[in-house]
Amino acid sequence: MRIATGCIGHETNTFSPVPTTLDSFRRMVGDEILNNFGNTSTVTGGIIEAAAKLKVELVPLLWSFATPSRKVEQDAYDTLKSEFLHLLAGAGEIDGVVLDLHGAMVTEDIEDAEADLISSVREIVGSRPVVVTFDLHANITPETVKYPNAIIGFDTYPHVDTYERGIEAVDVIYKTVRGEITPTMAYRQLPLLTSPPAQCTMRPPASDLVKKLHQLESEDGVVTATLSMGFPFADIHGAGVSVLVTTDGNRELAEQKVDEFAAHLWSIREDFRTNLVSIEEAIEHANQSSGQPIVLAEGADNPGGGGPCDGTFILRAFVEADVRDAVVAIIADPESVAEAIEAGVGNRLNLNVGGKTDGMHGEPVRLDAYVKTISDGVYVRKGPMARGATDSMGRTTVIKTGGVEVILTEERSQPLDAEVLRSVGIEPRDRKLIALKSAVHYRADYTSIAHEILEVDTPGVHSPNLANFTYENLRRPIYPLEPV
Repeated sequence: MRIATGCIGHETNTFSPVPTTLDSFRRMVGDEILNNFGNTSTVTGGIIEAAAKLKVELVPLLWSFATPSRKVEQDAYDTLKSEFLHLLAGAGEIDGVVLDLHGAMVTEDIEDAEADLISSVREIVGSRPVVVTFDLHANITPETVKYPNAIIGFDTYPHVDTYERGIEAVDVIYKTVRGEITPTMAYRQLPLLTSPPAQCTMRPPASDLVKKLHQLESEDGVVTATLSMGFPFADIHGAGVSVLVTTDGNRELAEQKVDEFAAHLWSIREDFRTNLVSIEEAIEHANQSSGQPIVLAEGADNPGGGGPCDGTFILRAFVEADVRDAVVAIIADPESVAEAIEAGVGNRLNLNVGGKTDGMHGEPVRLDAYVKTISDGVYVRKGPMARGATDSMGRTTVIKTGGVEVILTEERSQPLDAEVLRSVGIEPRDRKLIALKSAVHYRADYTSIAHEILEVDTPGVHSPNLANFTYENLRRPIYPLEPV
């Protein structure tokens, strides 16, 4: 059995000021994919492992992914799509395709880029099975579900089950090719948006929904089930929550089960609330606490959701409050990185830090700072998310002003893994305050470290307060923006 696999991935925040060009995409082809993802806790890592165990010949095509940002430039998408389809068409005799996609990619001309890509794959492979893995934040539209035999979404947020979903995808396509199962999908989309902190599956209500999902998947005749919480920062018609149930050839059962799950989800929609605190409240709370570290999560400038990653609201507040033993991770500011490197370790300099992308996330902060560390910014993840994968922040420096250390990087990078700090000589347990530009993913690695976690309310393109956004294309009415 020969199965082709690959990815064109992006989580598109249509409110983001950060452009998405062809150069934004990390790109691998053929065996390079196998070499980079083998023995990693990723979707493609799981695909590789499962294929080897089942003695399936895996045909790696193109794997490309860009850090979340605004709409993908059409020429960039067209180029990647053309290359992907060319490789697929030239792959020889294959029995099916497993696609490792995100599910929330928007281009300048296409609201549902995944549907466009999957339909093009379907044109090439004909009736041969196509199985797709999606991120939990996929905006699964009616168009998306027309083309694949099965869609398998992540169950967790933080996404700590990606490896398992890759294994599951290969298992499903393997059984489909052999005629052991006939995947039959039923789909429901709800008029519902939820913000990232409320989607966290480490706590209710999302944790309870995952338990219910797993119970459903254990029932006779059910092949797989997906709860996609959607990506609310994509201003497209089809954004929001959806549910999929796939059975073994039983359409009636699939429709029954998807209706039951969707009805339950709708009945608890008011439970998806967020509890945010101001920066000032967070600092005051930390001052009164004897424990450490206290993590301040700034979801509004999360680069993992399209934030520019150079917001300065927390940095400015830390400096003005003269806090001690504090870290800001991270601020993407290539200009300041270059100046710090030129100054050299052990020297002082004046810097205008952050706030260089737009005015929404704060103005630059003028700092008299000491250059503490210079690094290449490369580290290997050791936390639960994508363990074993190598990440790069570009050239990286740590500067210190008063009691505040700031990790400055050339690249936008979500600091979800504690190795971001350790790679530049900062042990997180030794700090009182750690400000992270992340909405939820950091919880996978930091929950066991943190004395306490506070979700901080700041302006930004990834703000949990969805009422802050002006939607023009989203279908209406939709909860919680209006009663439904």
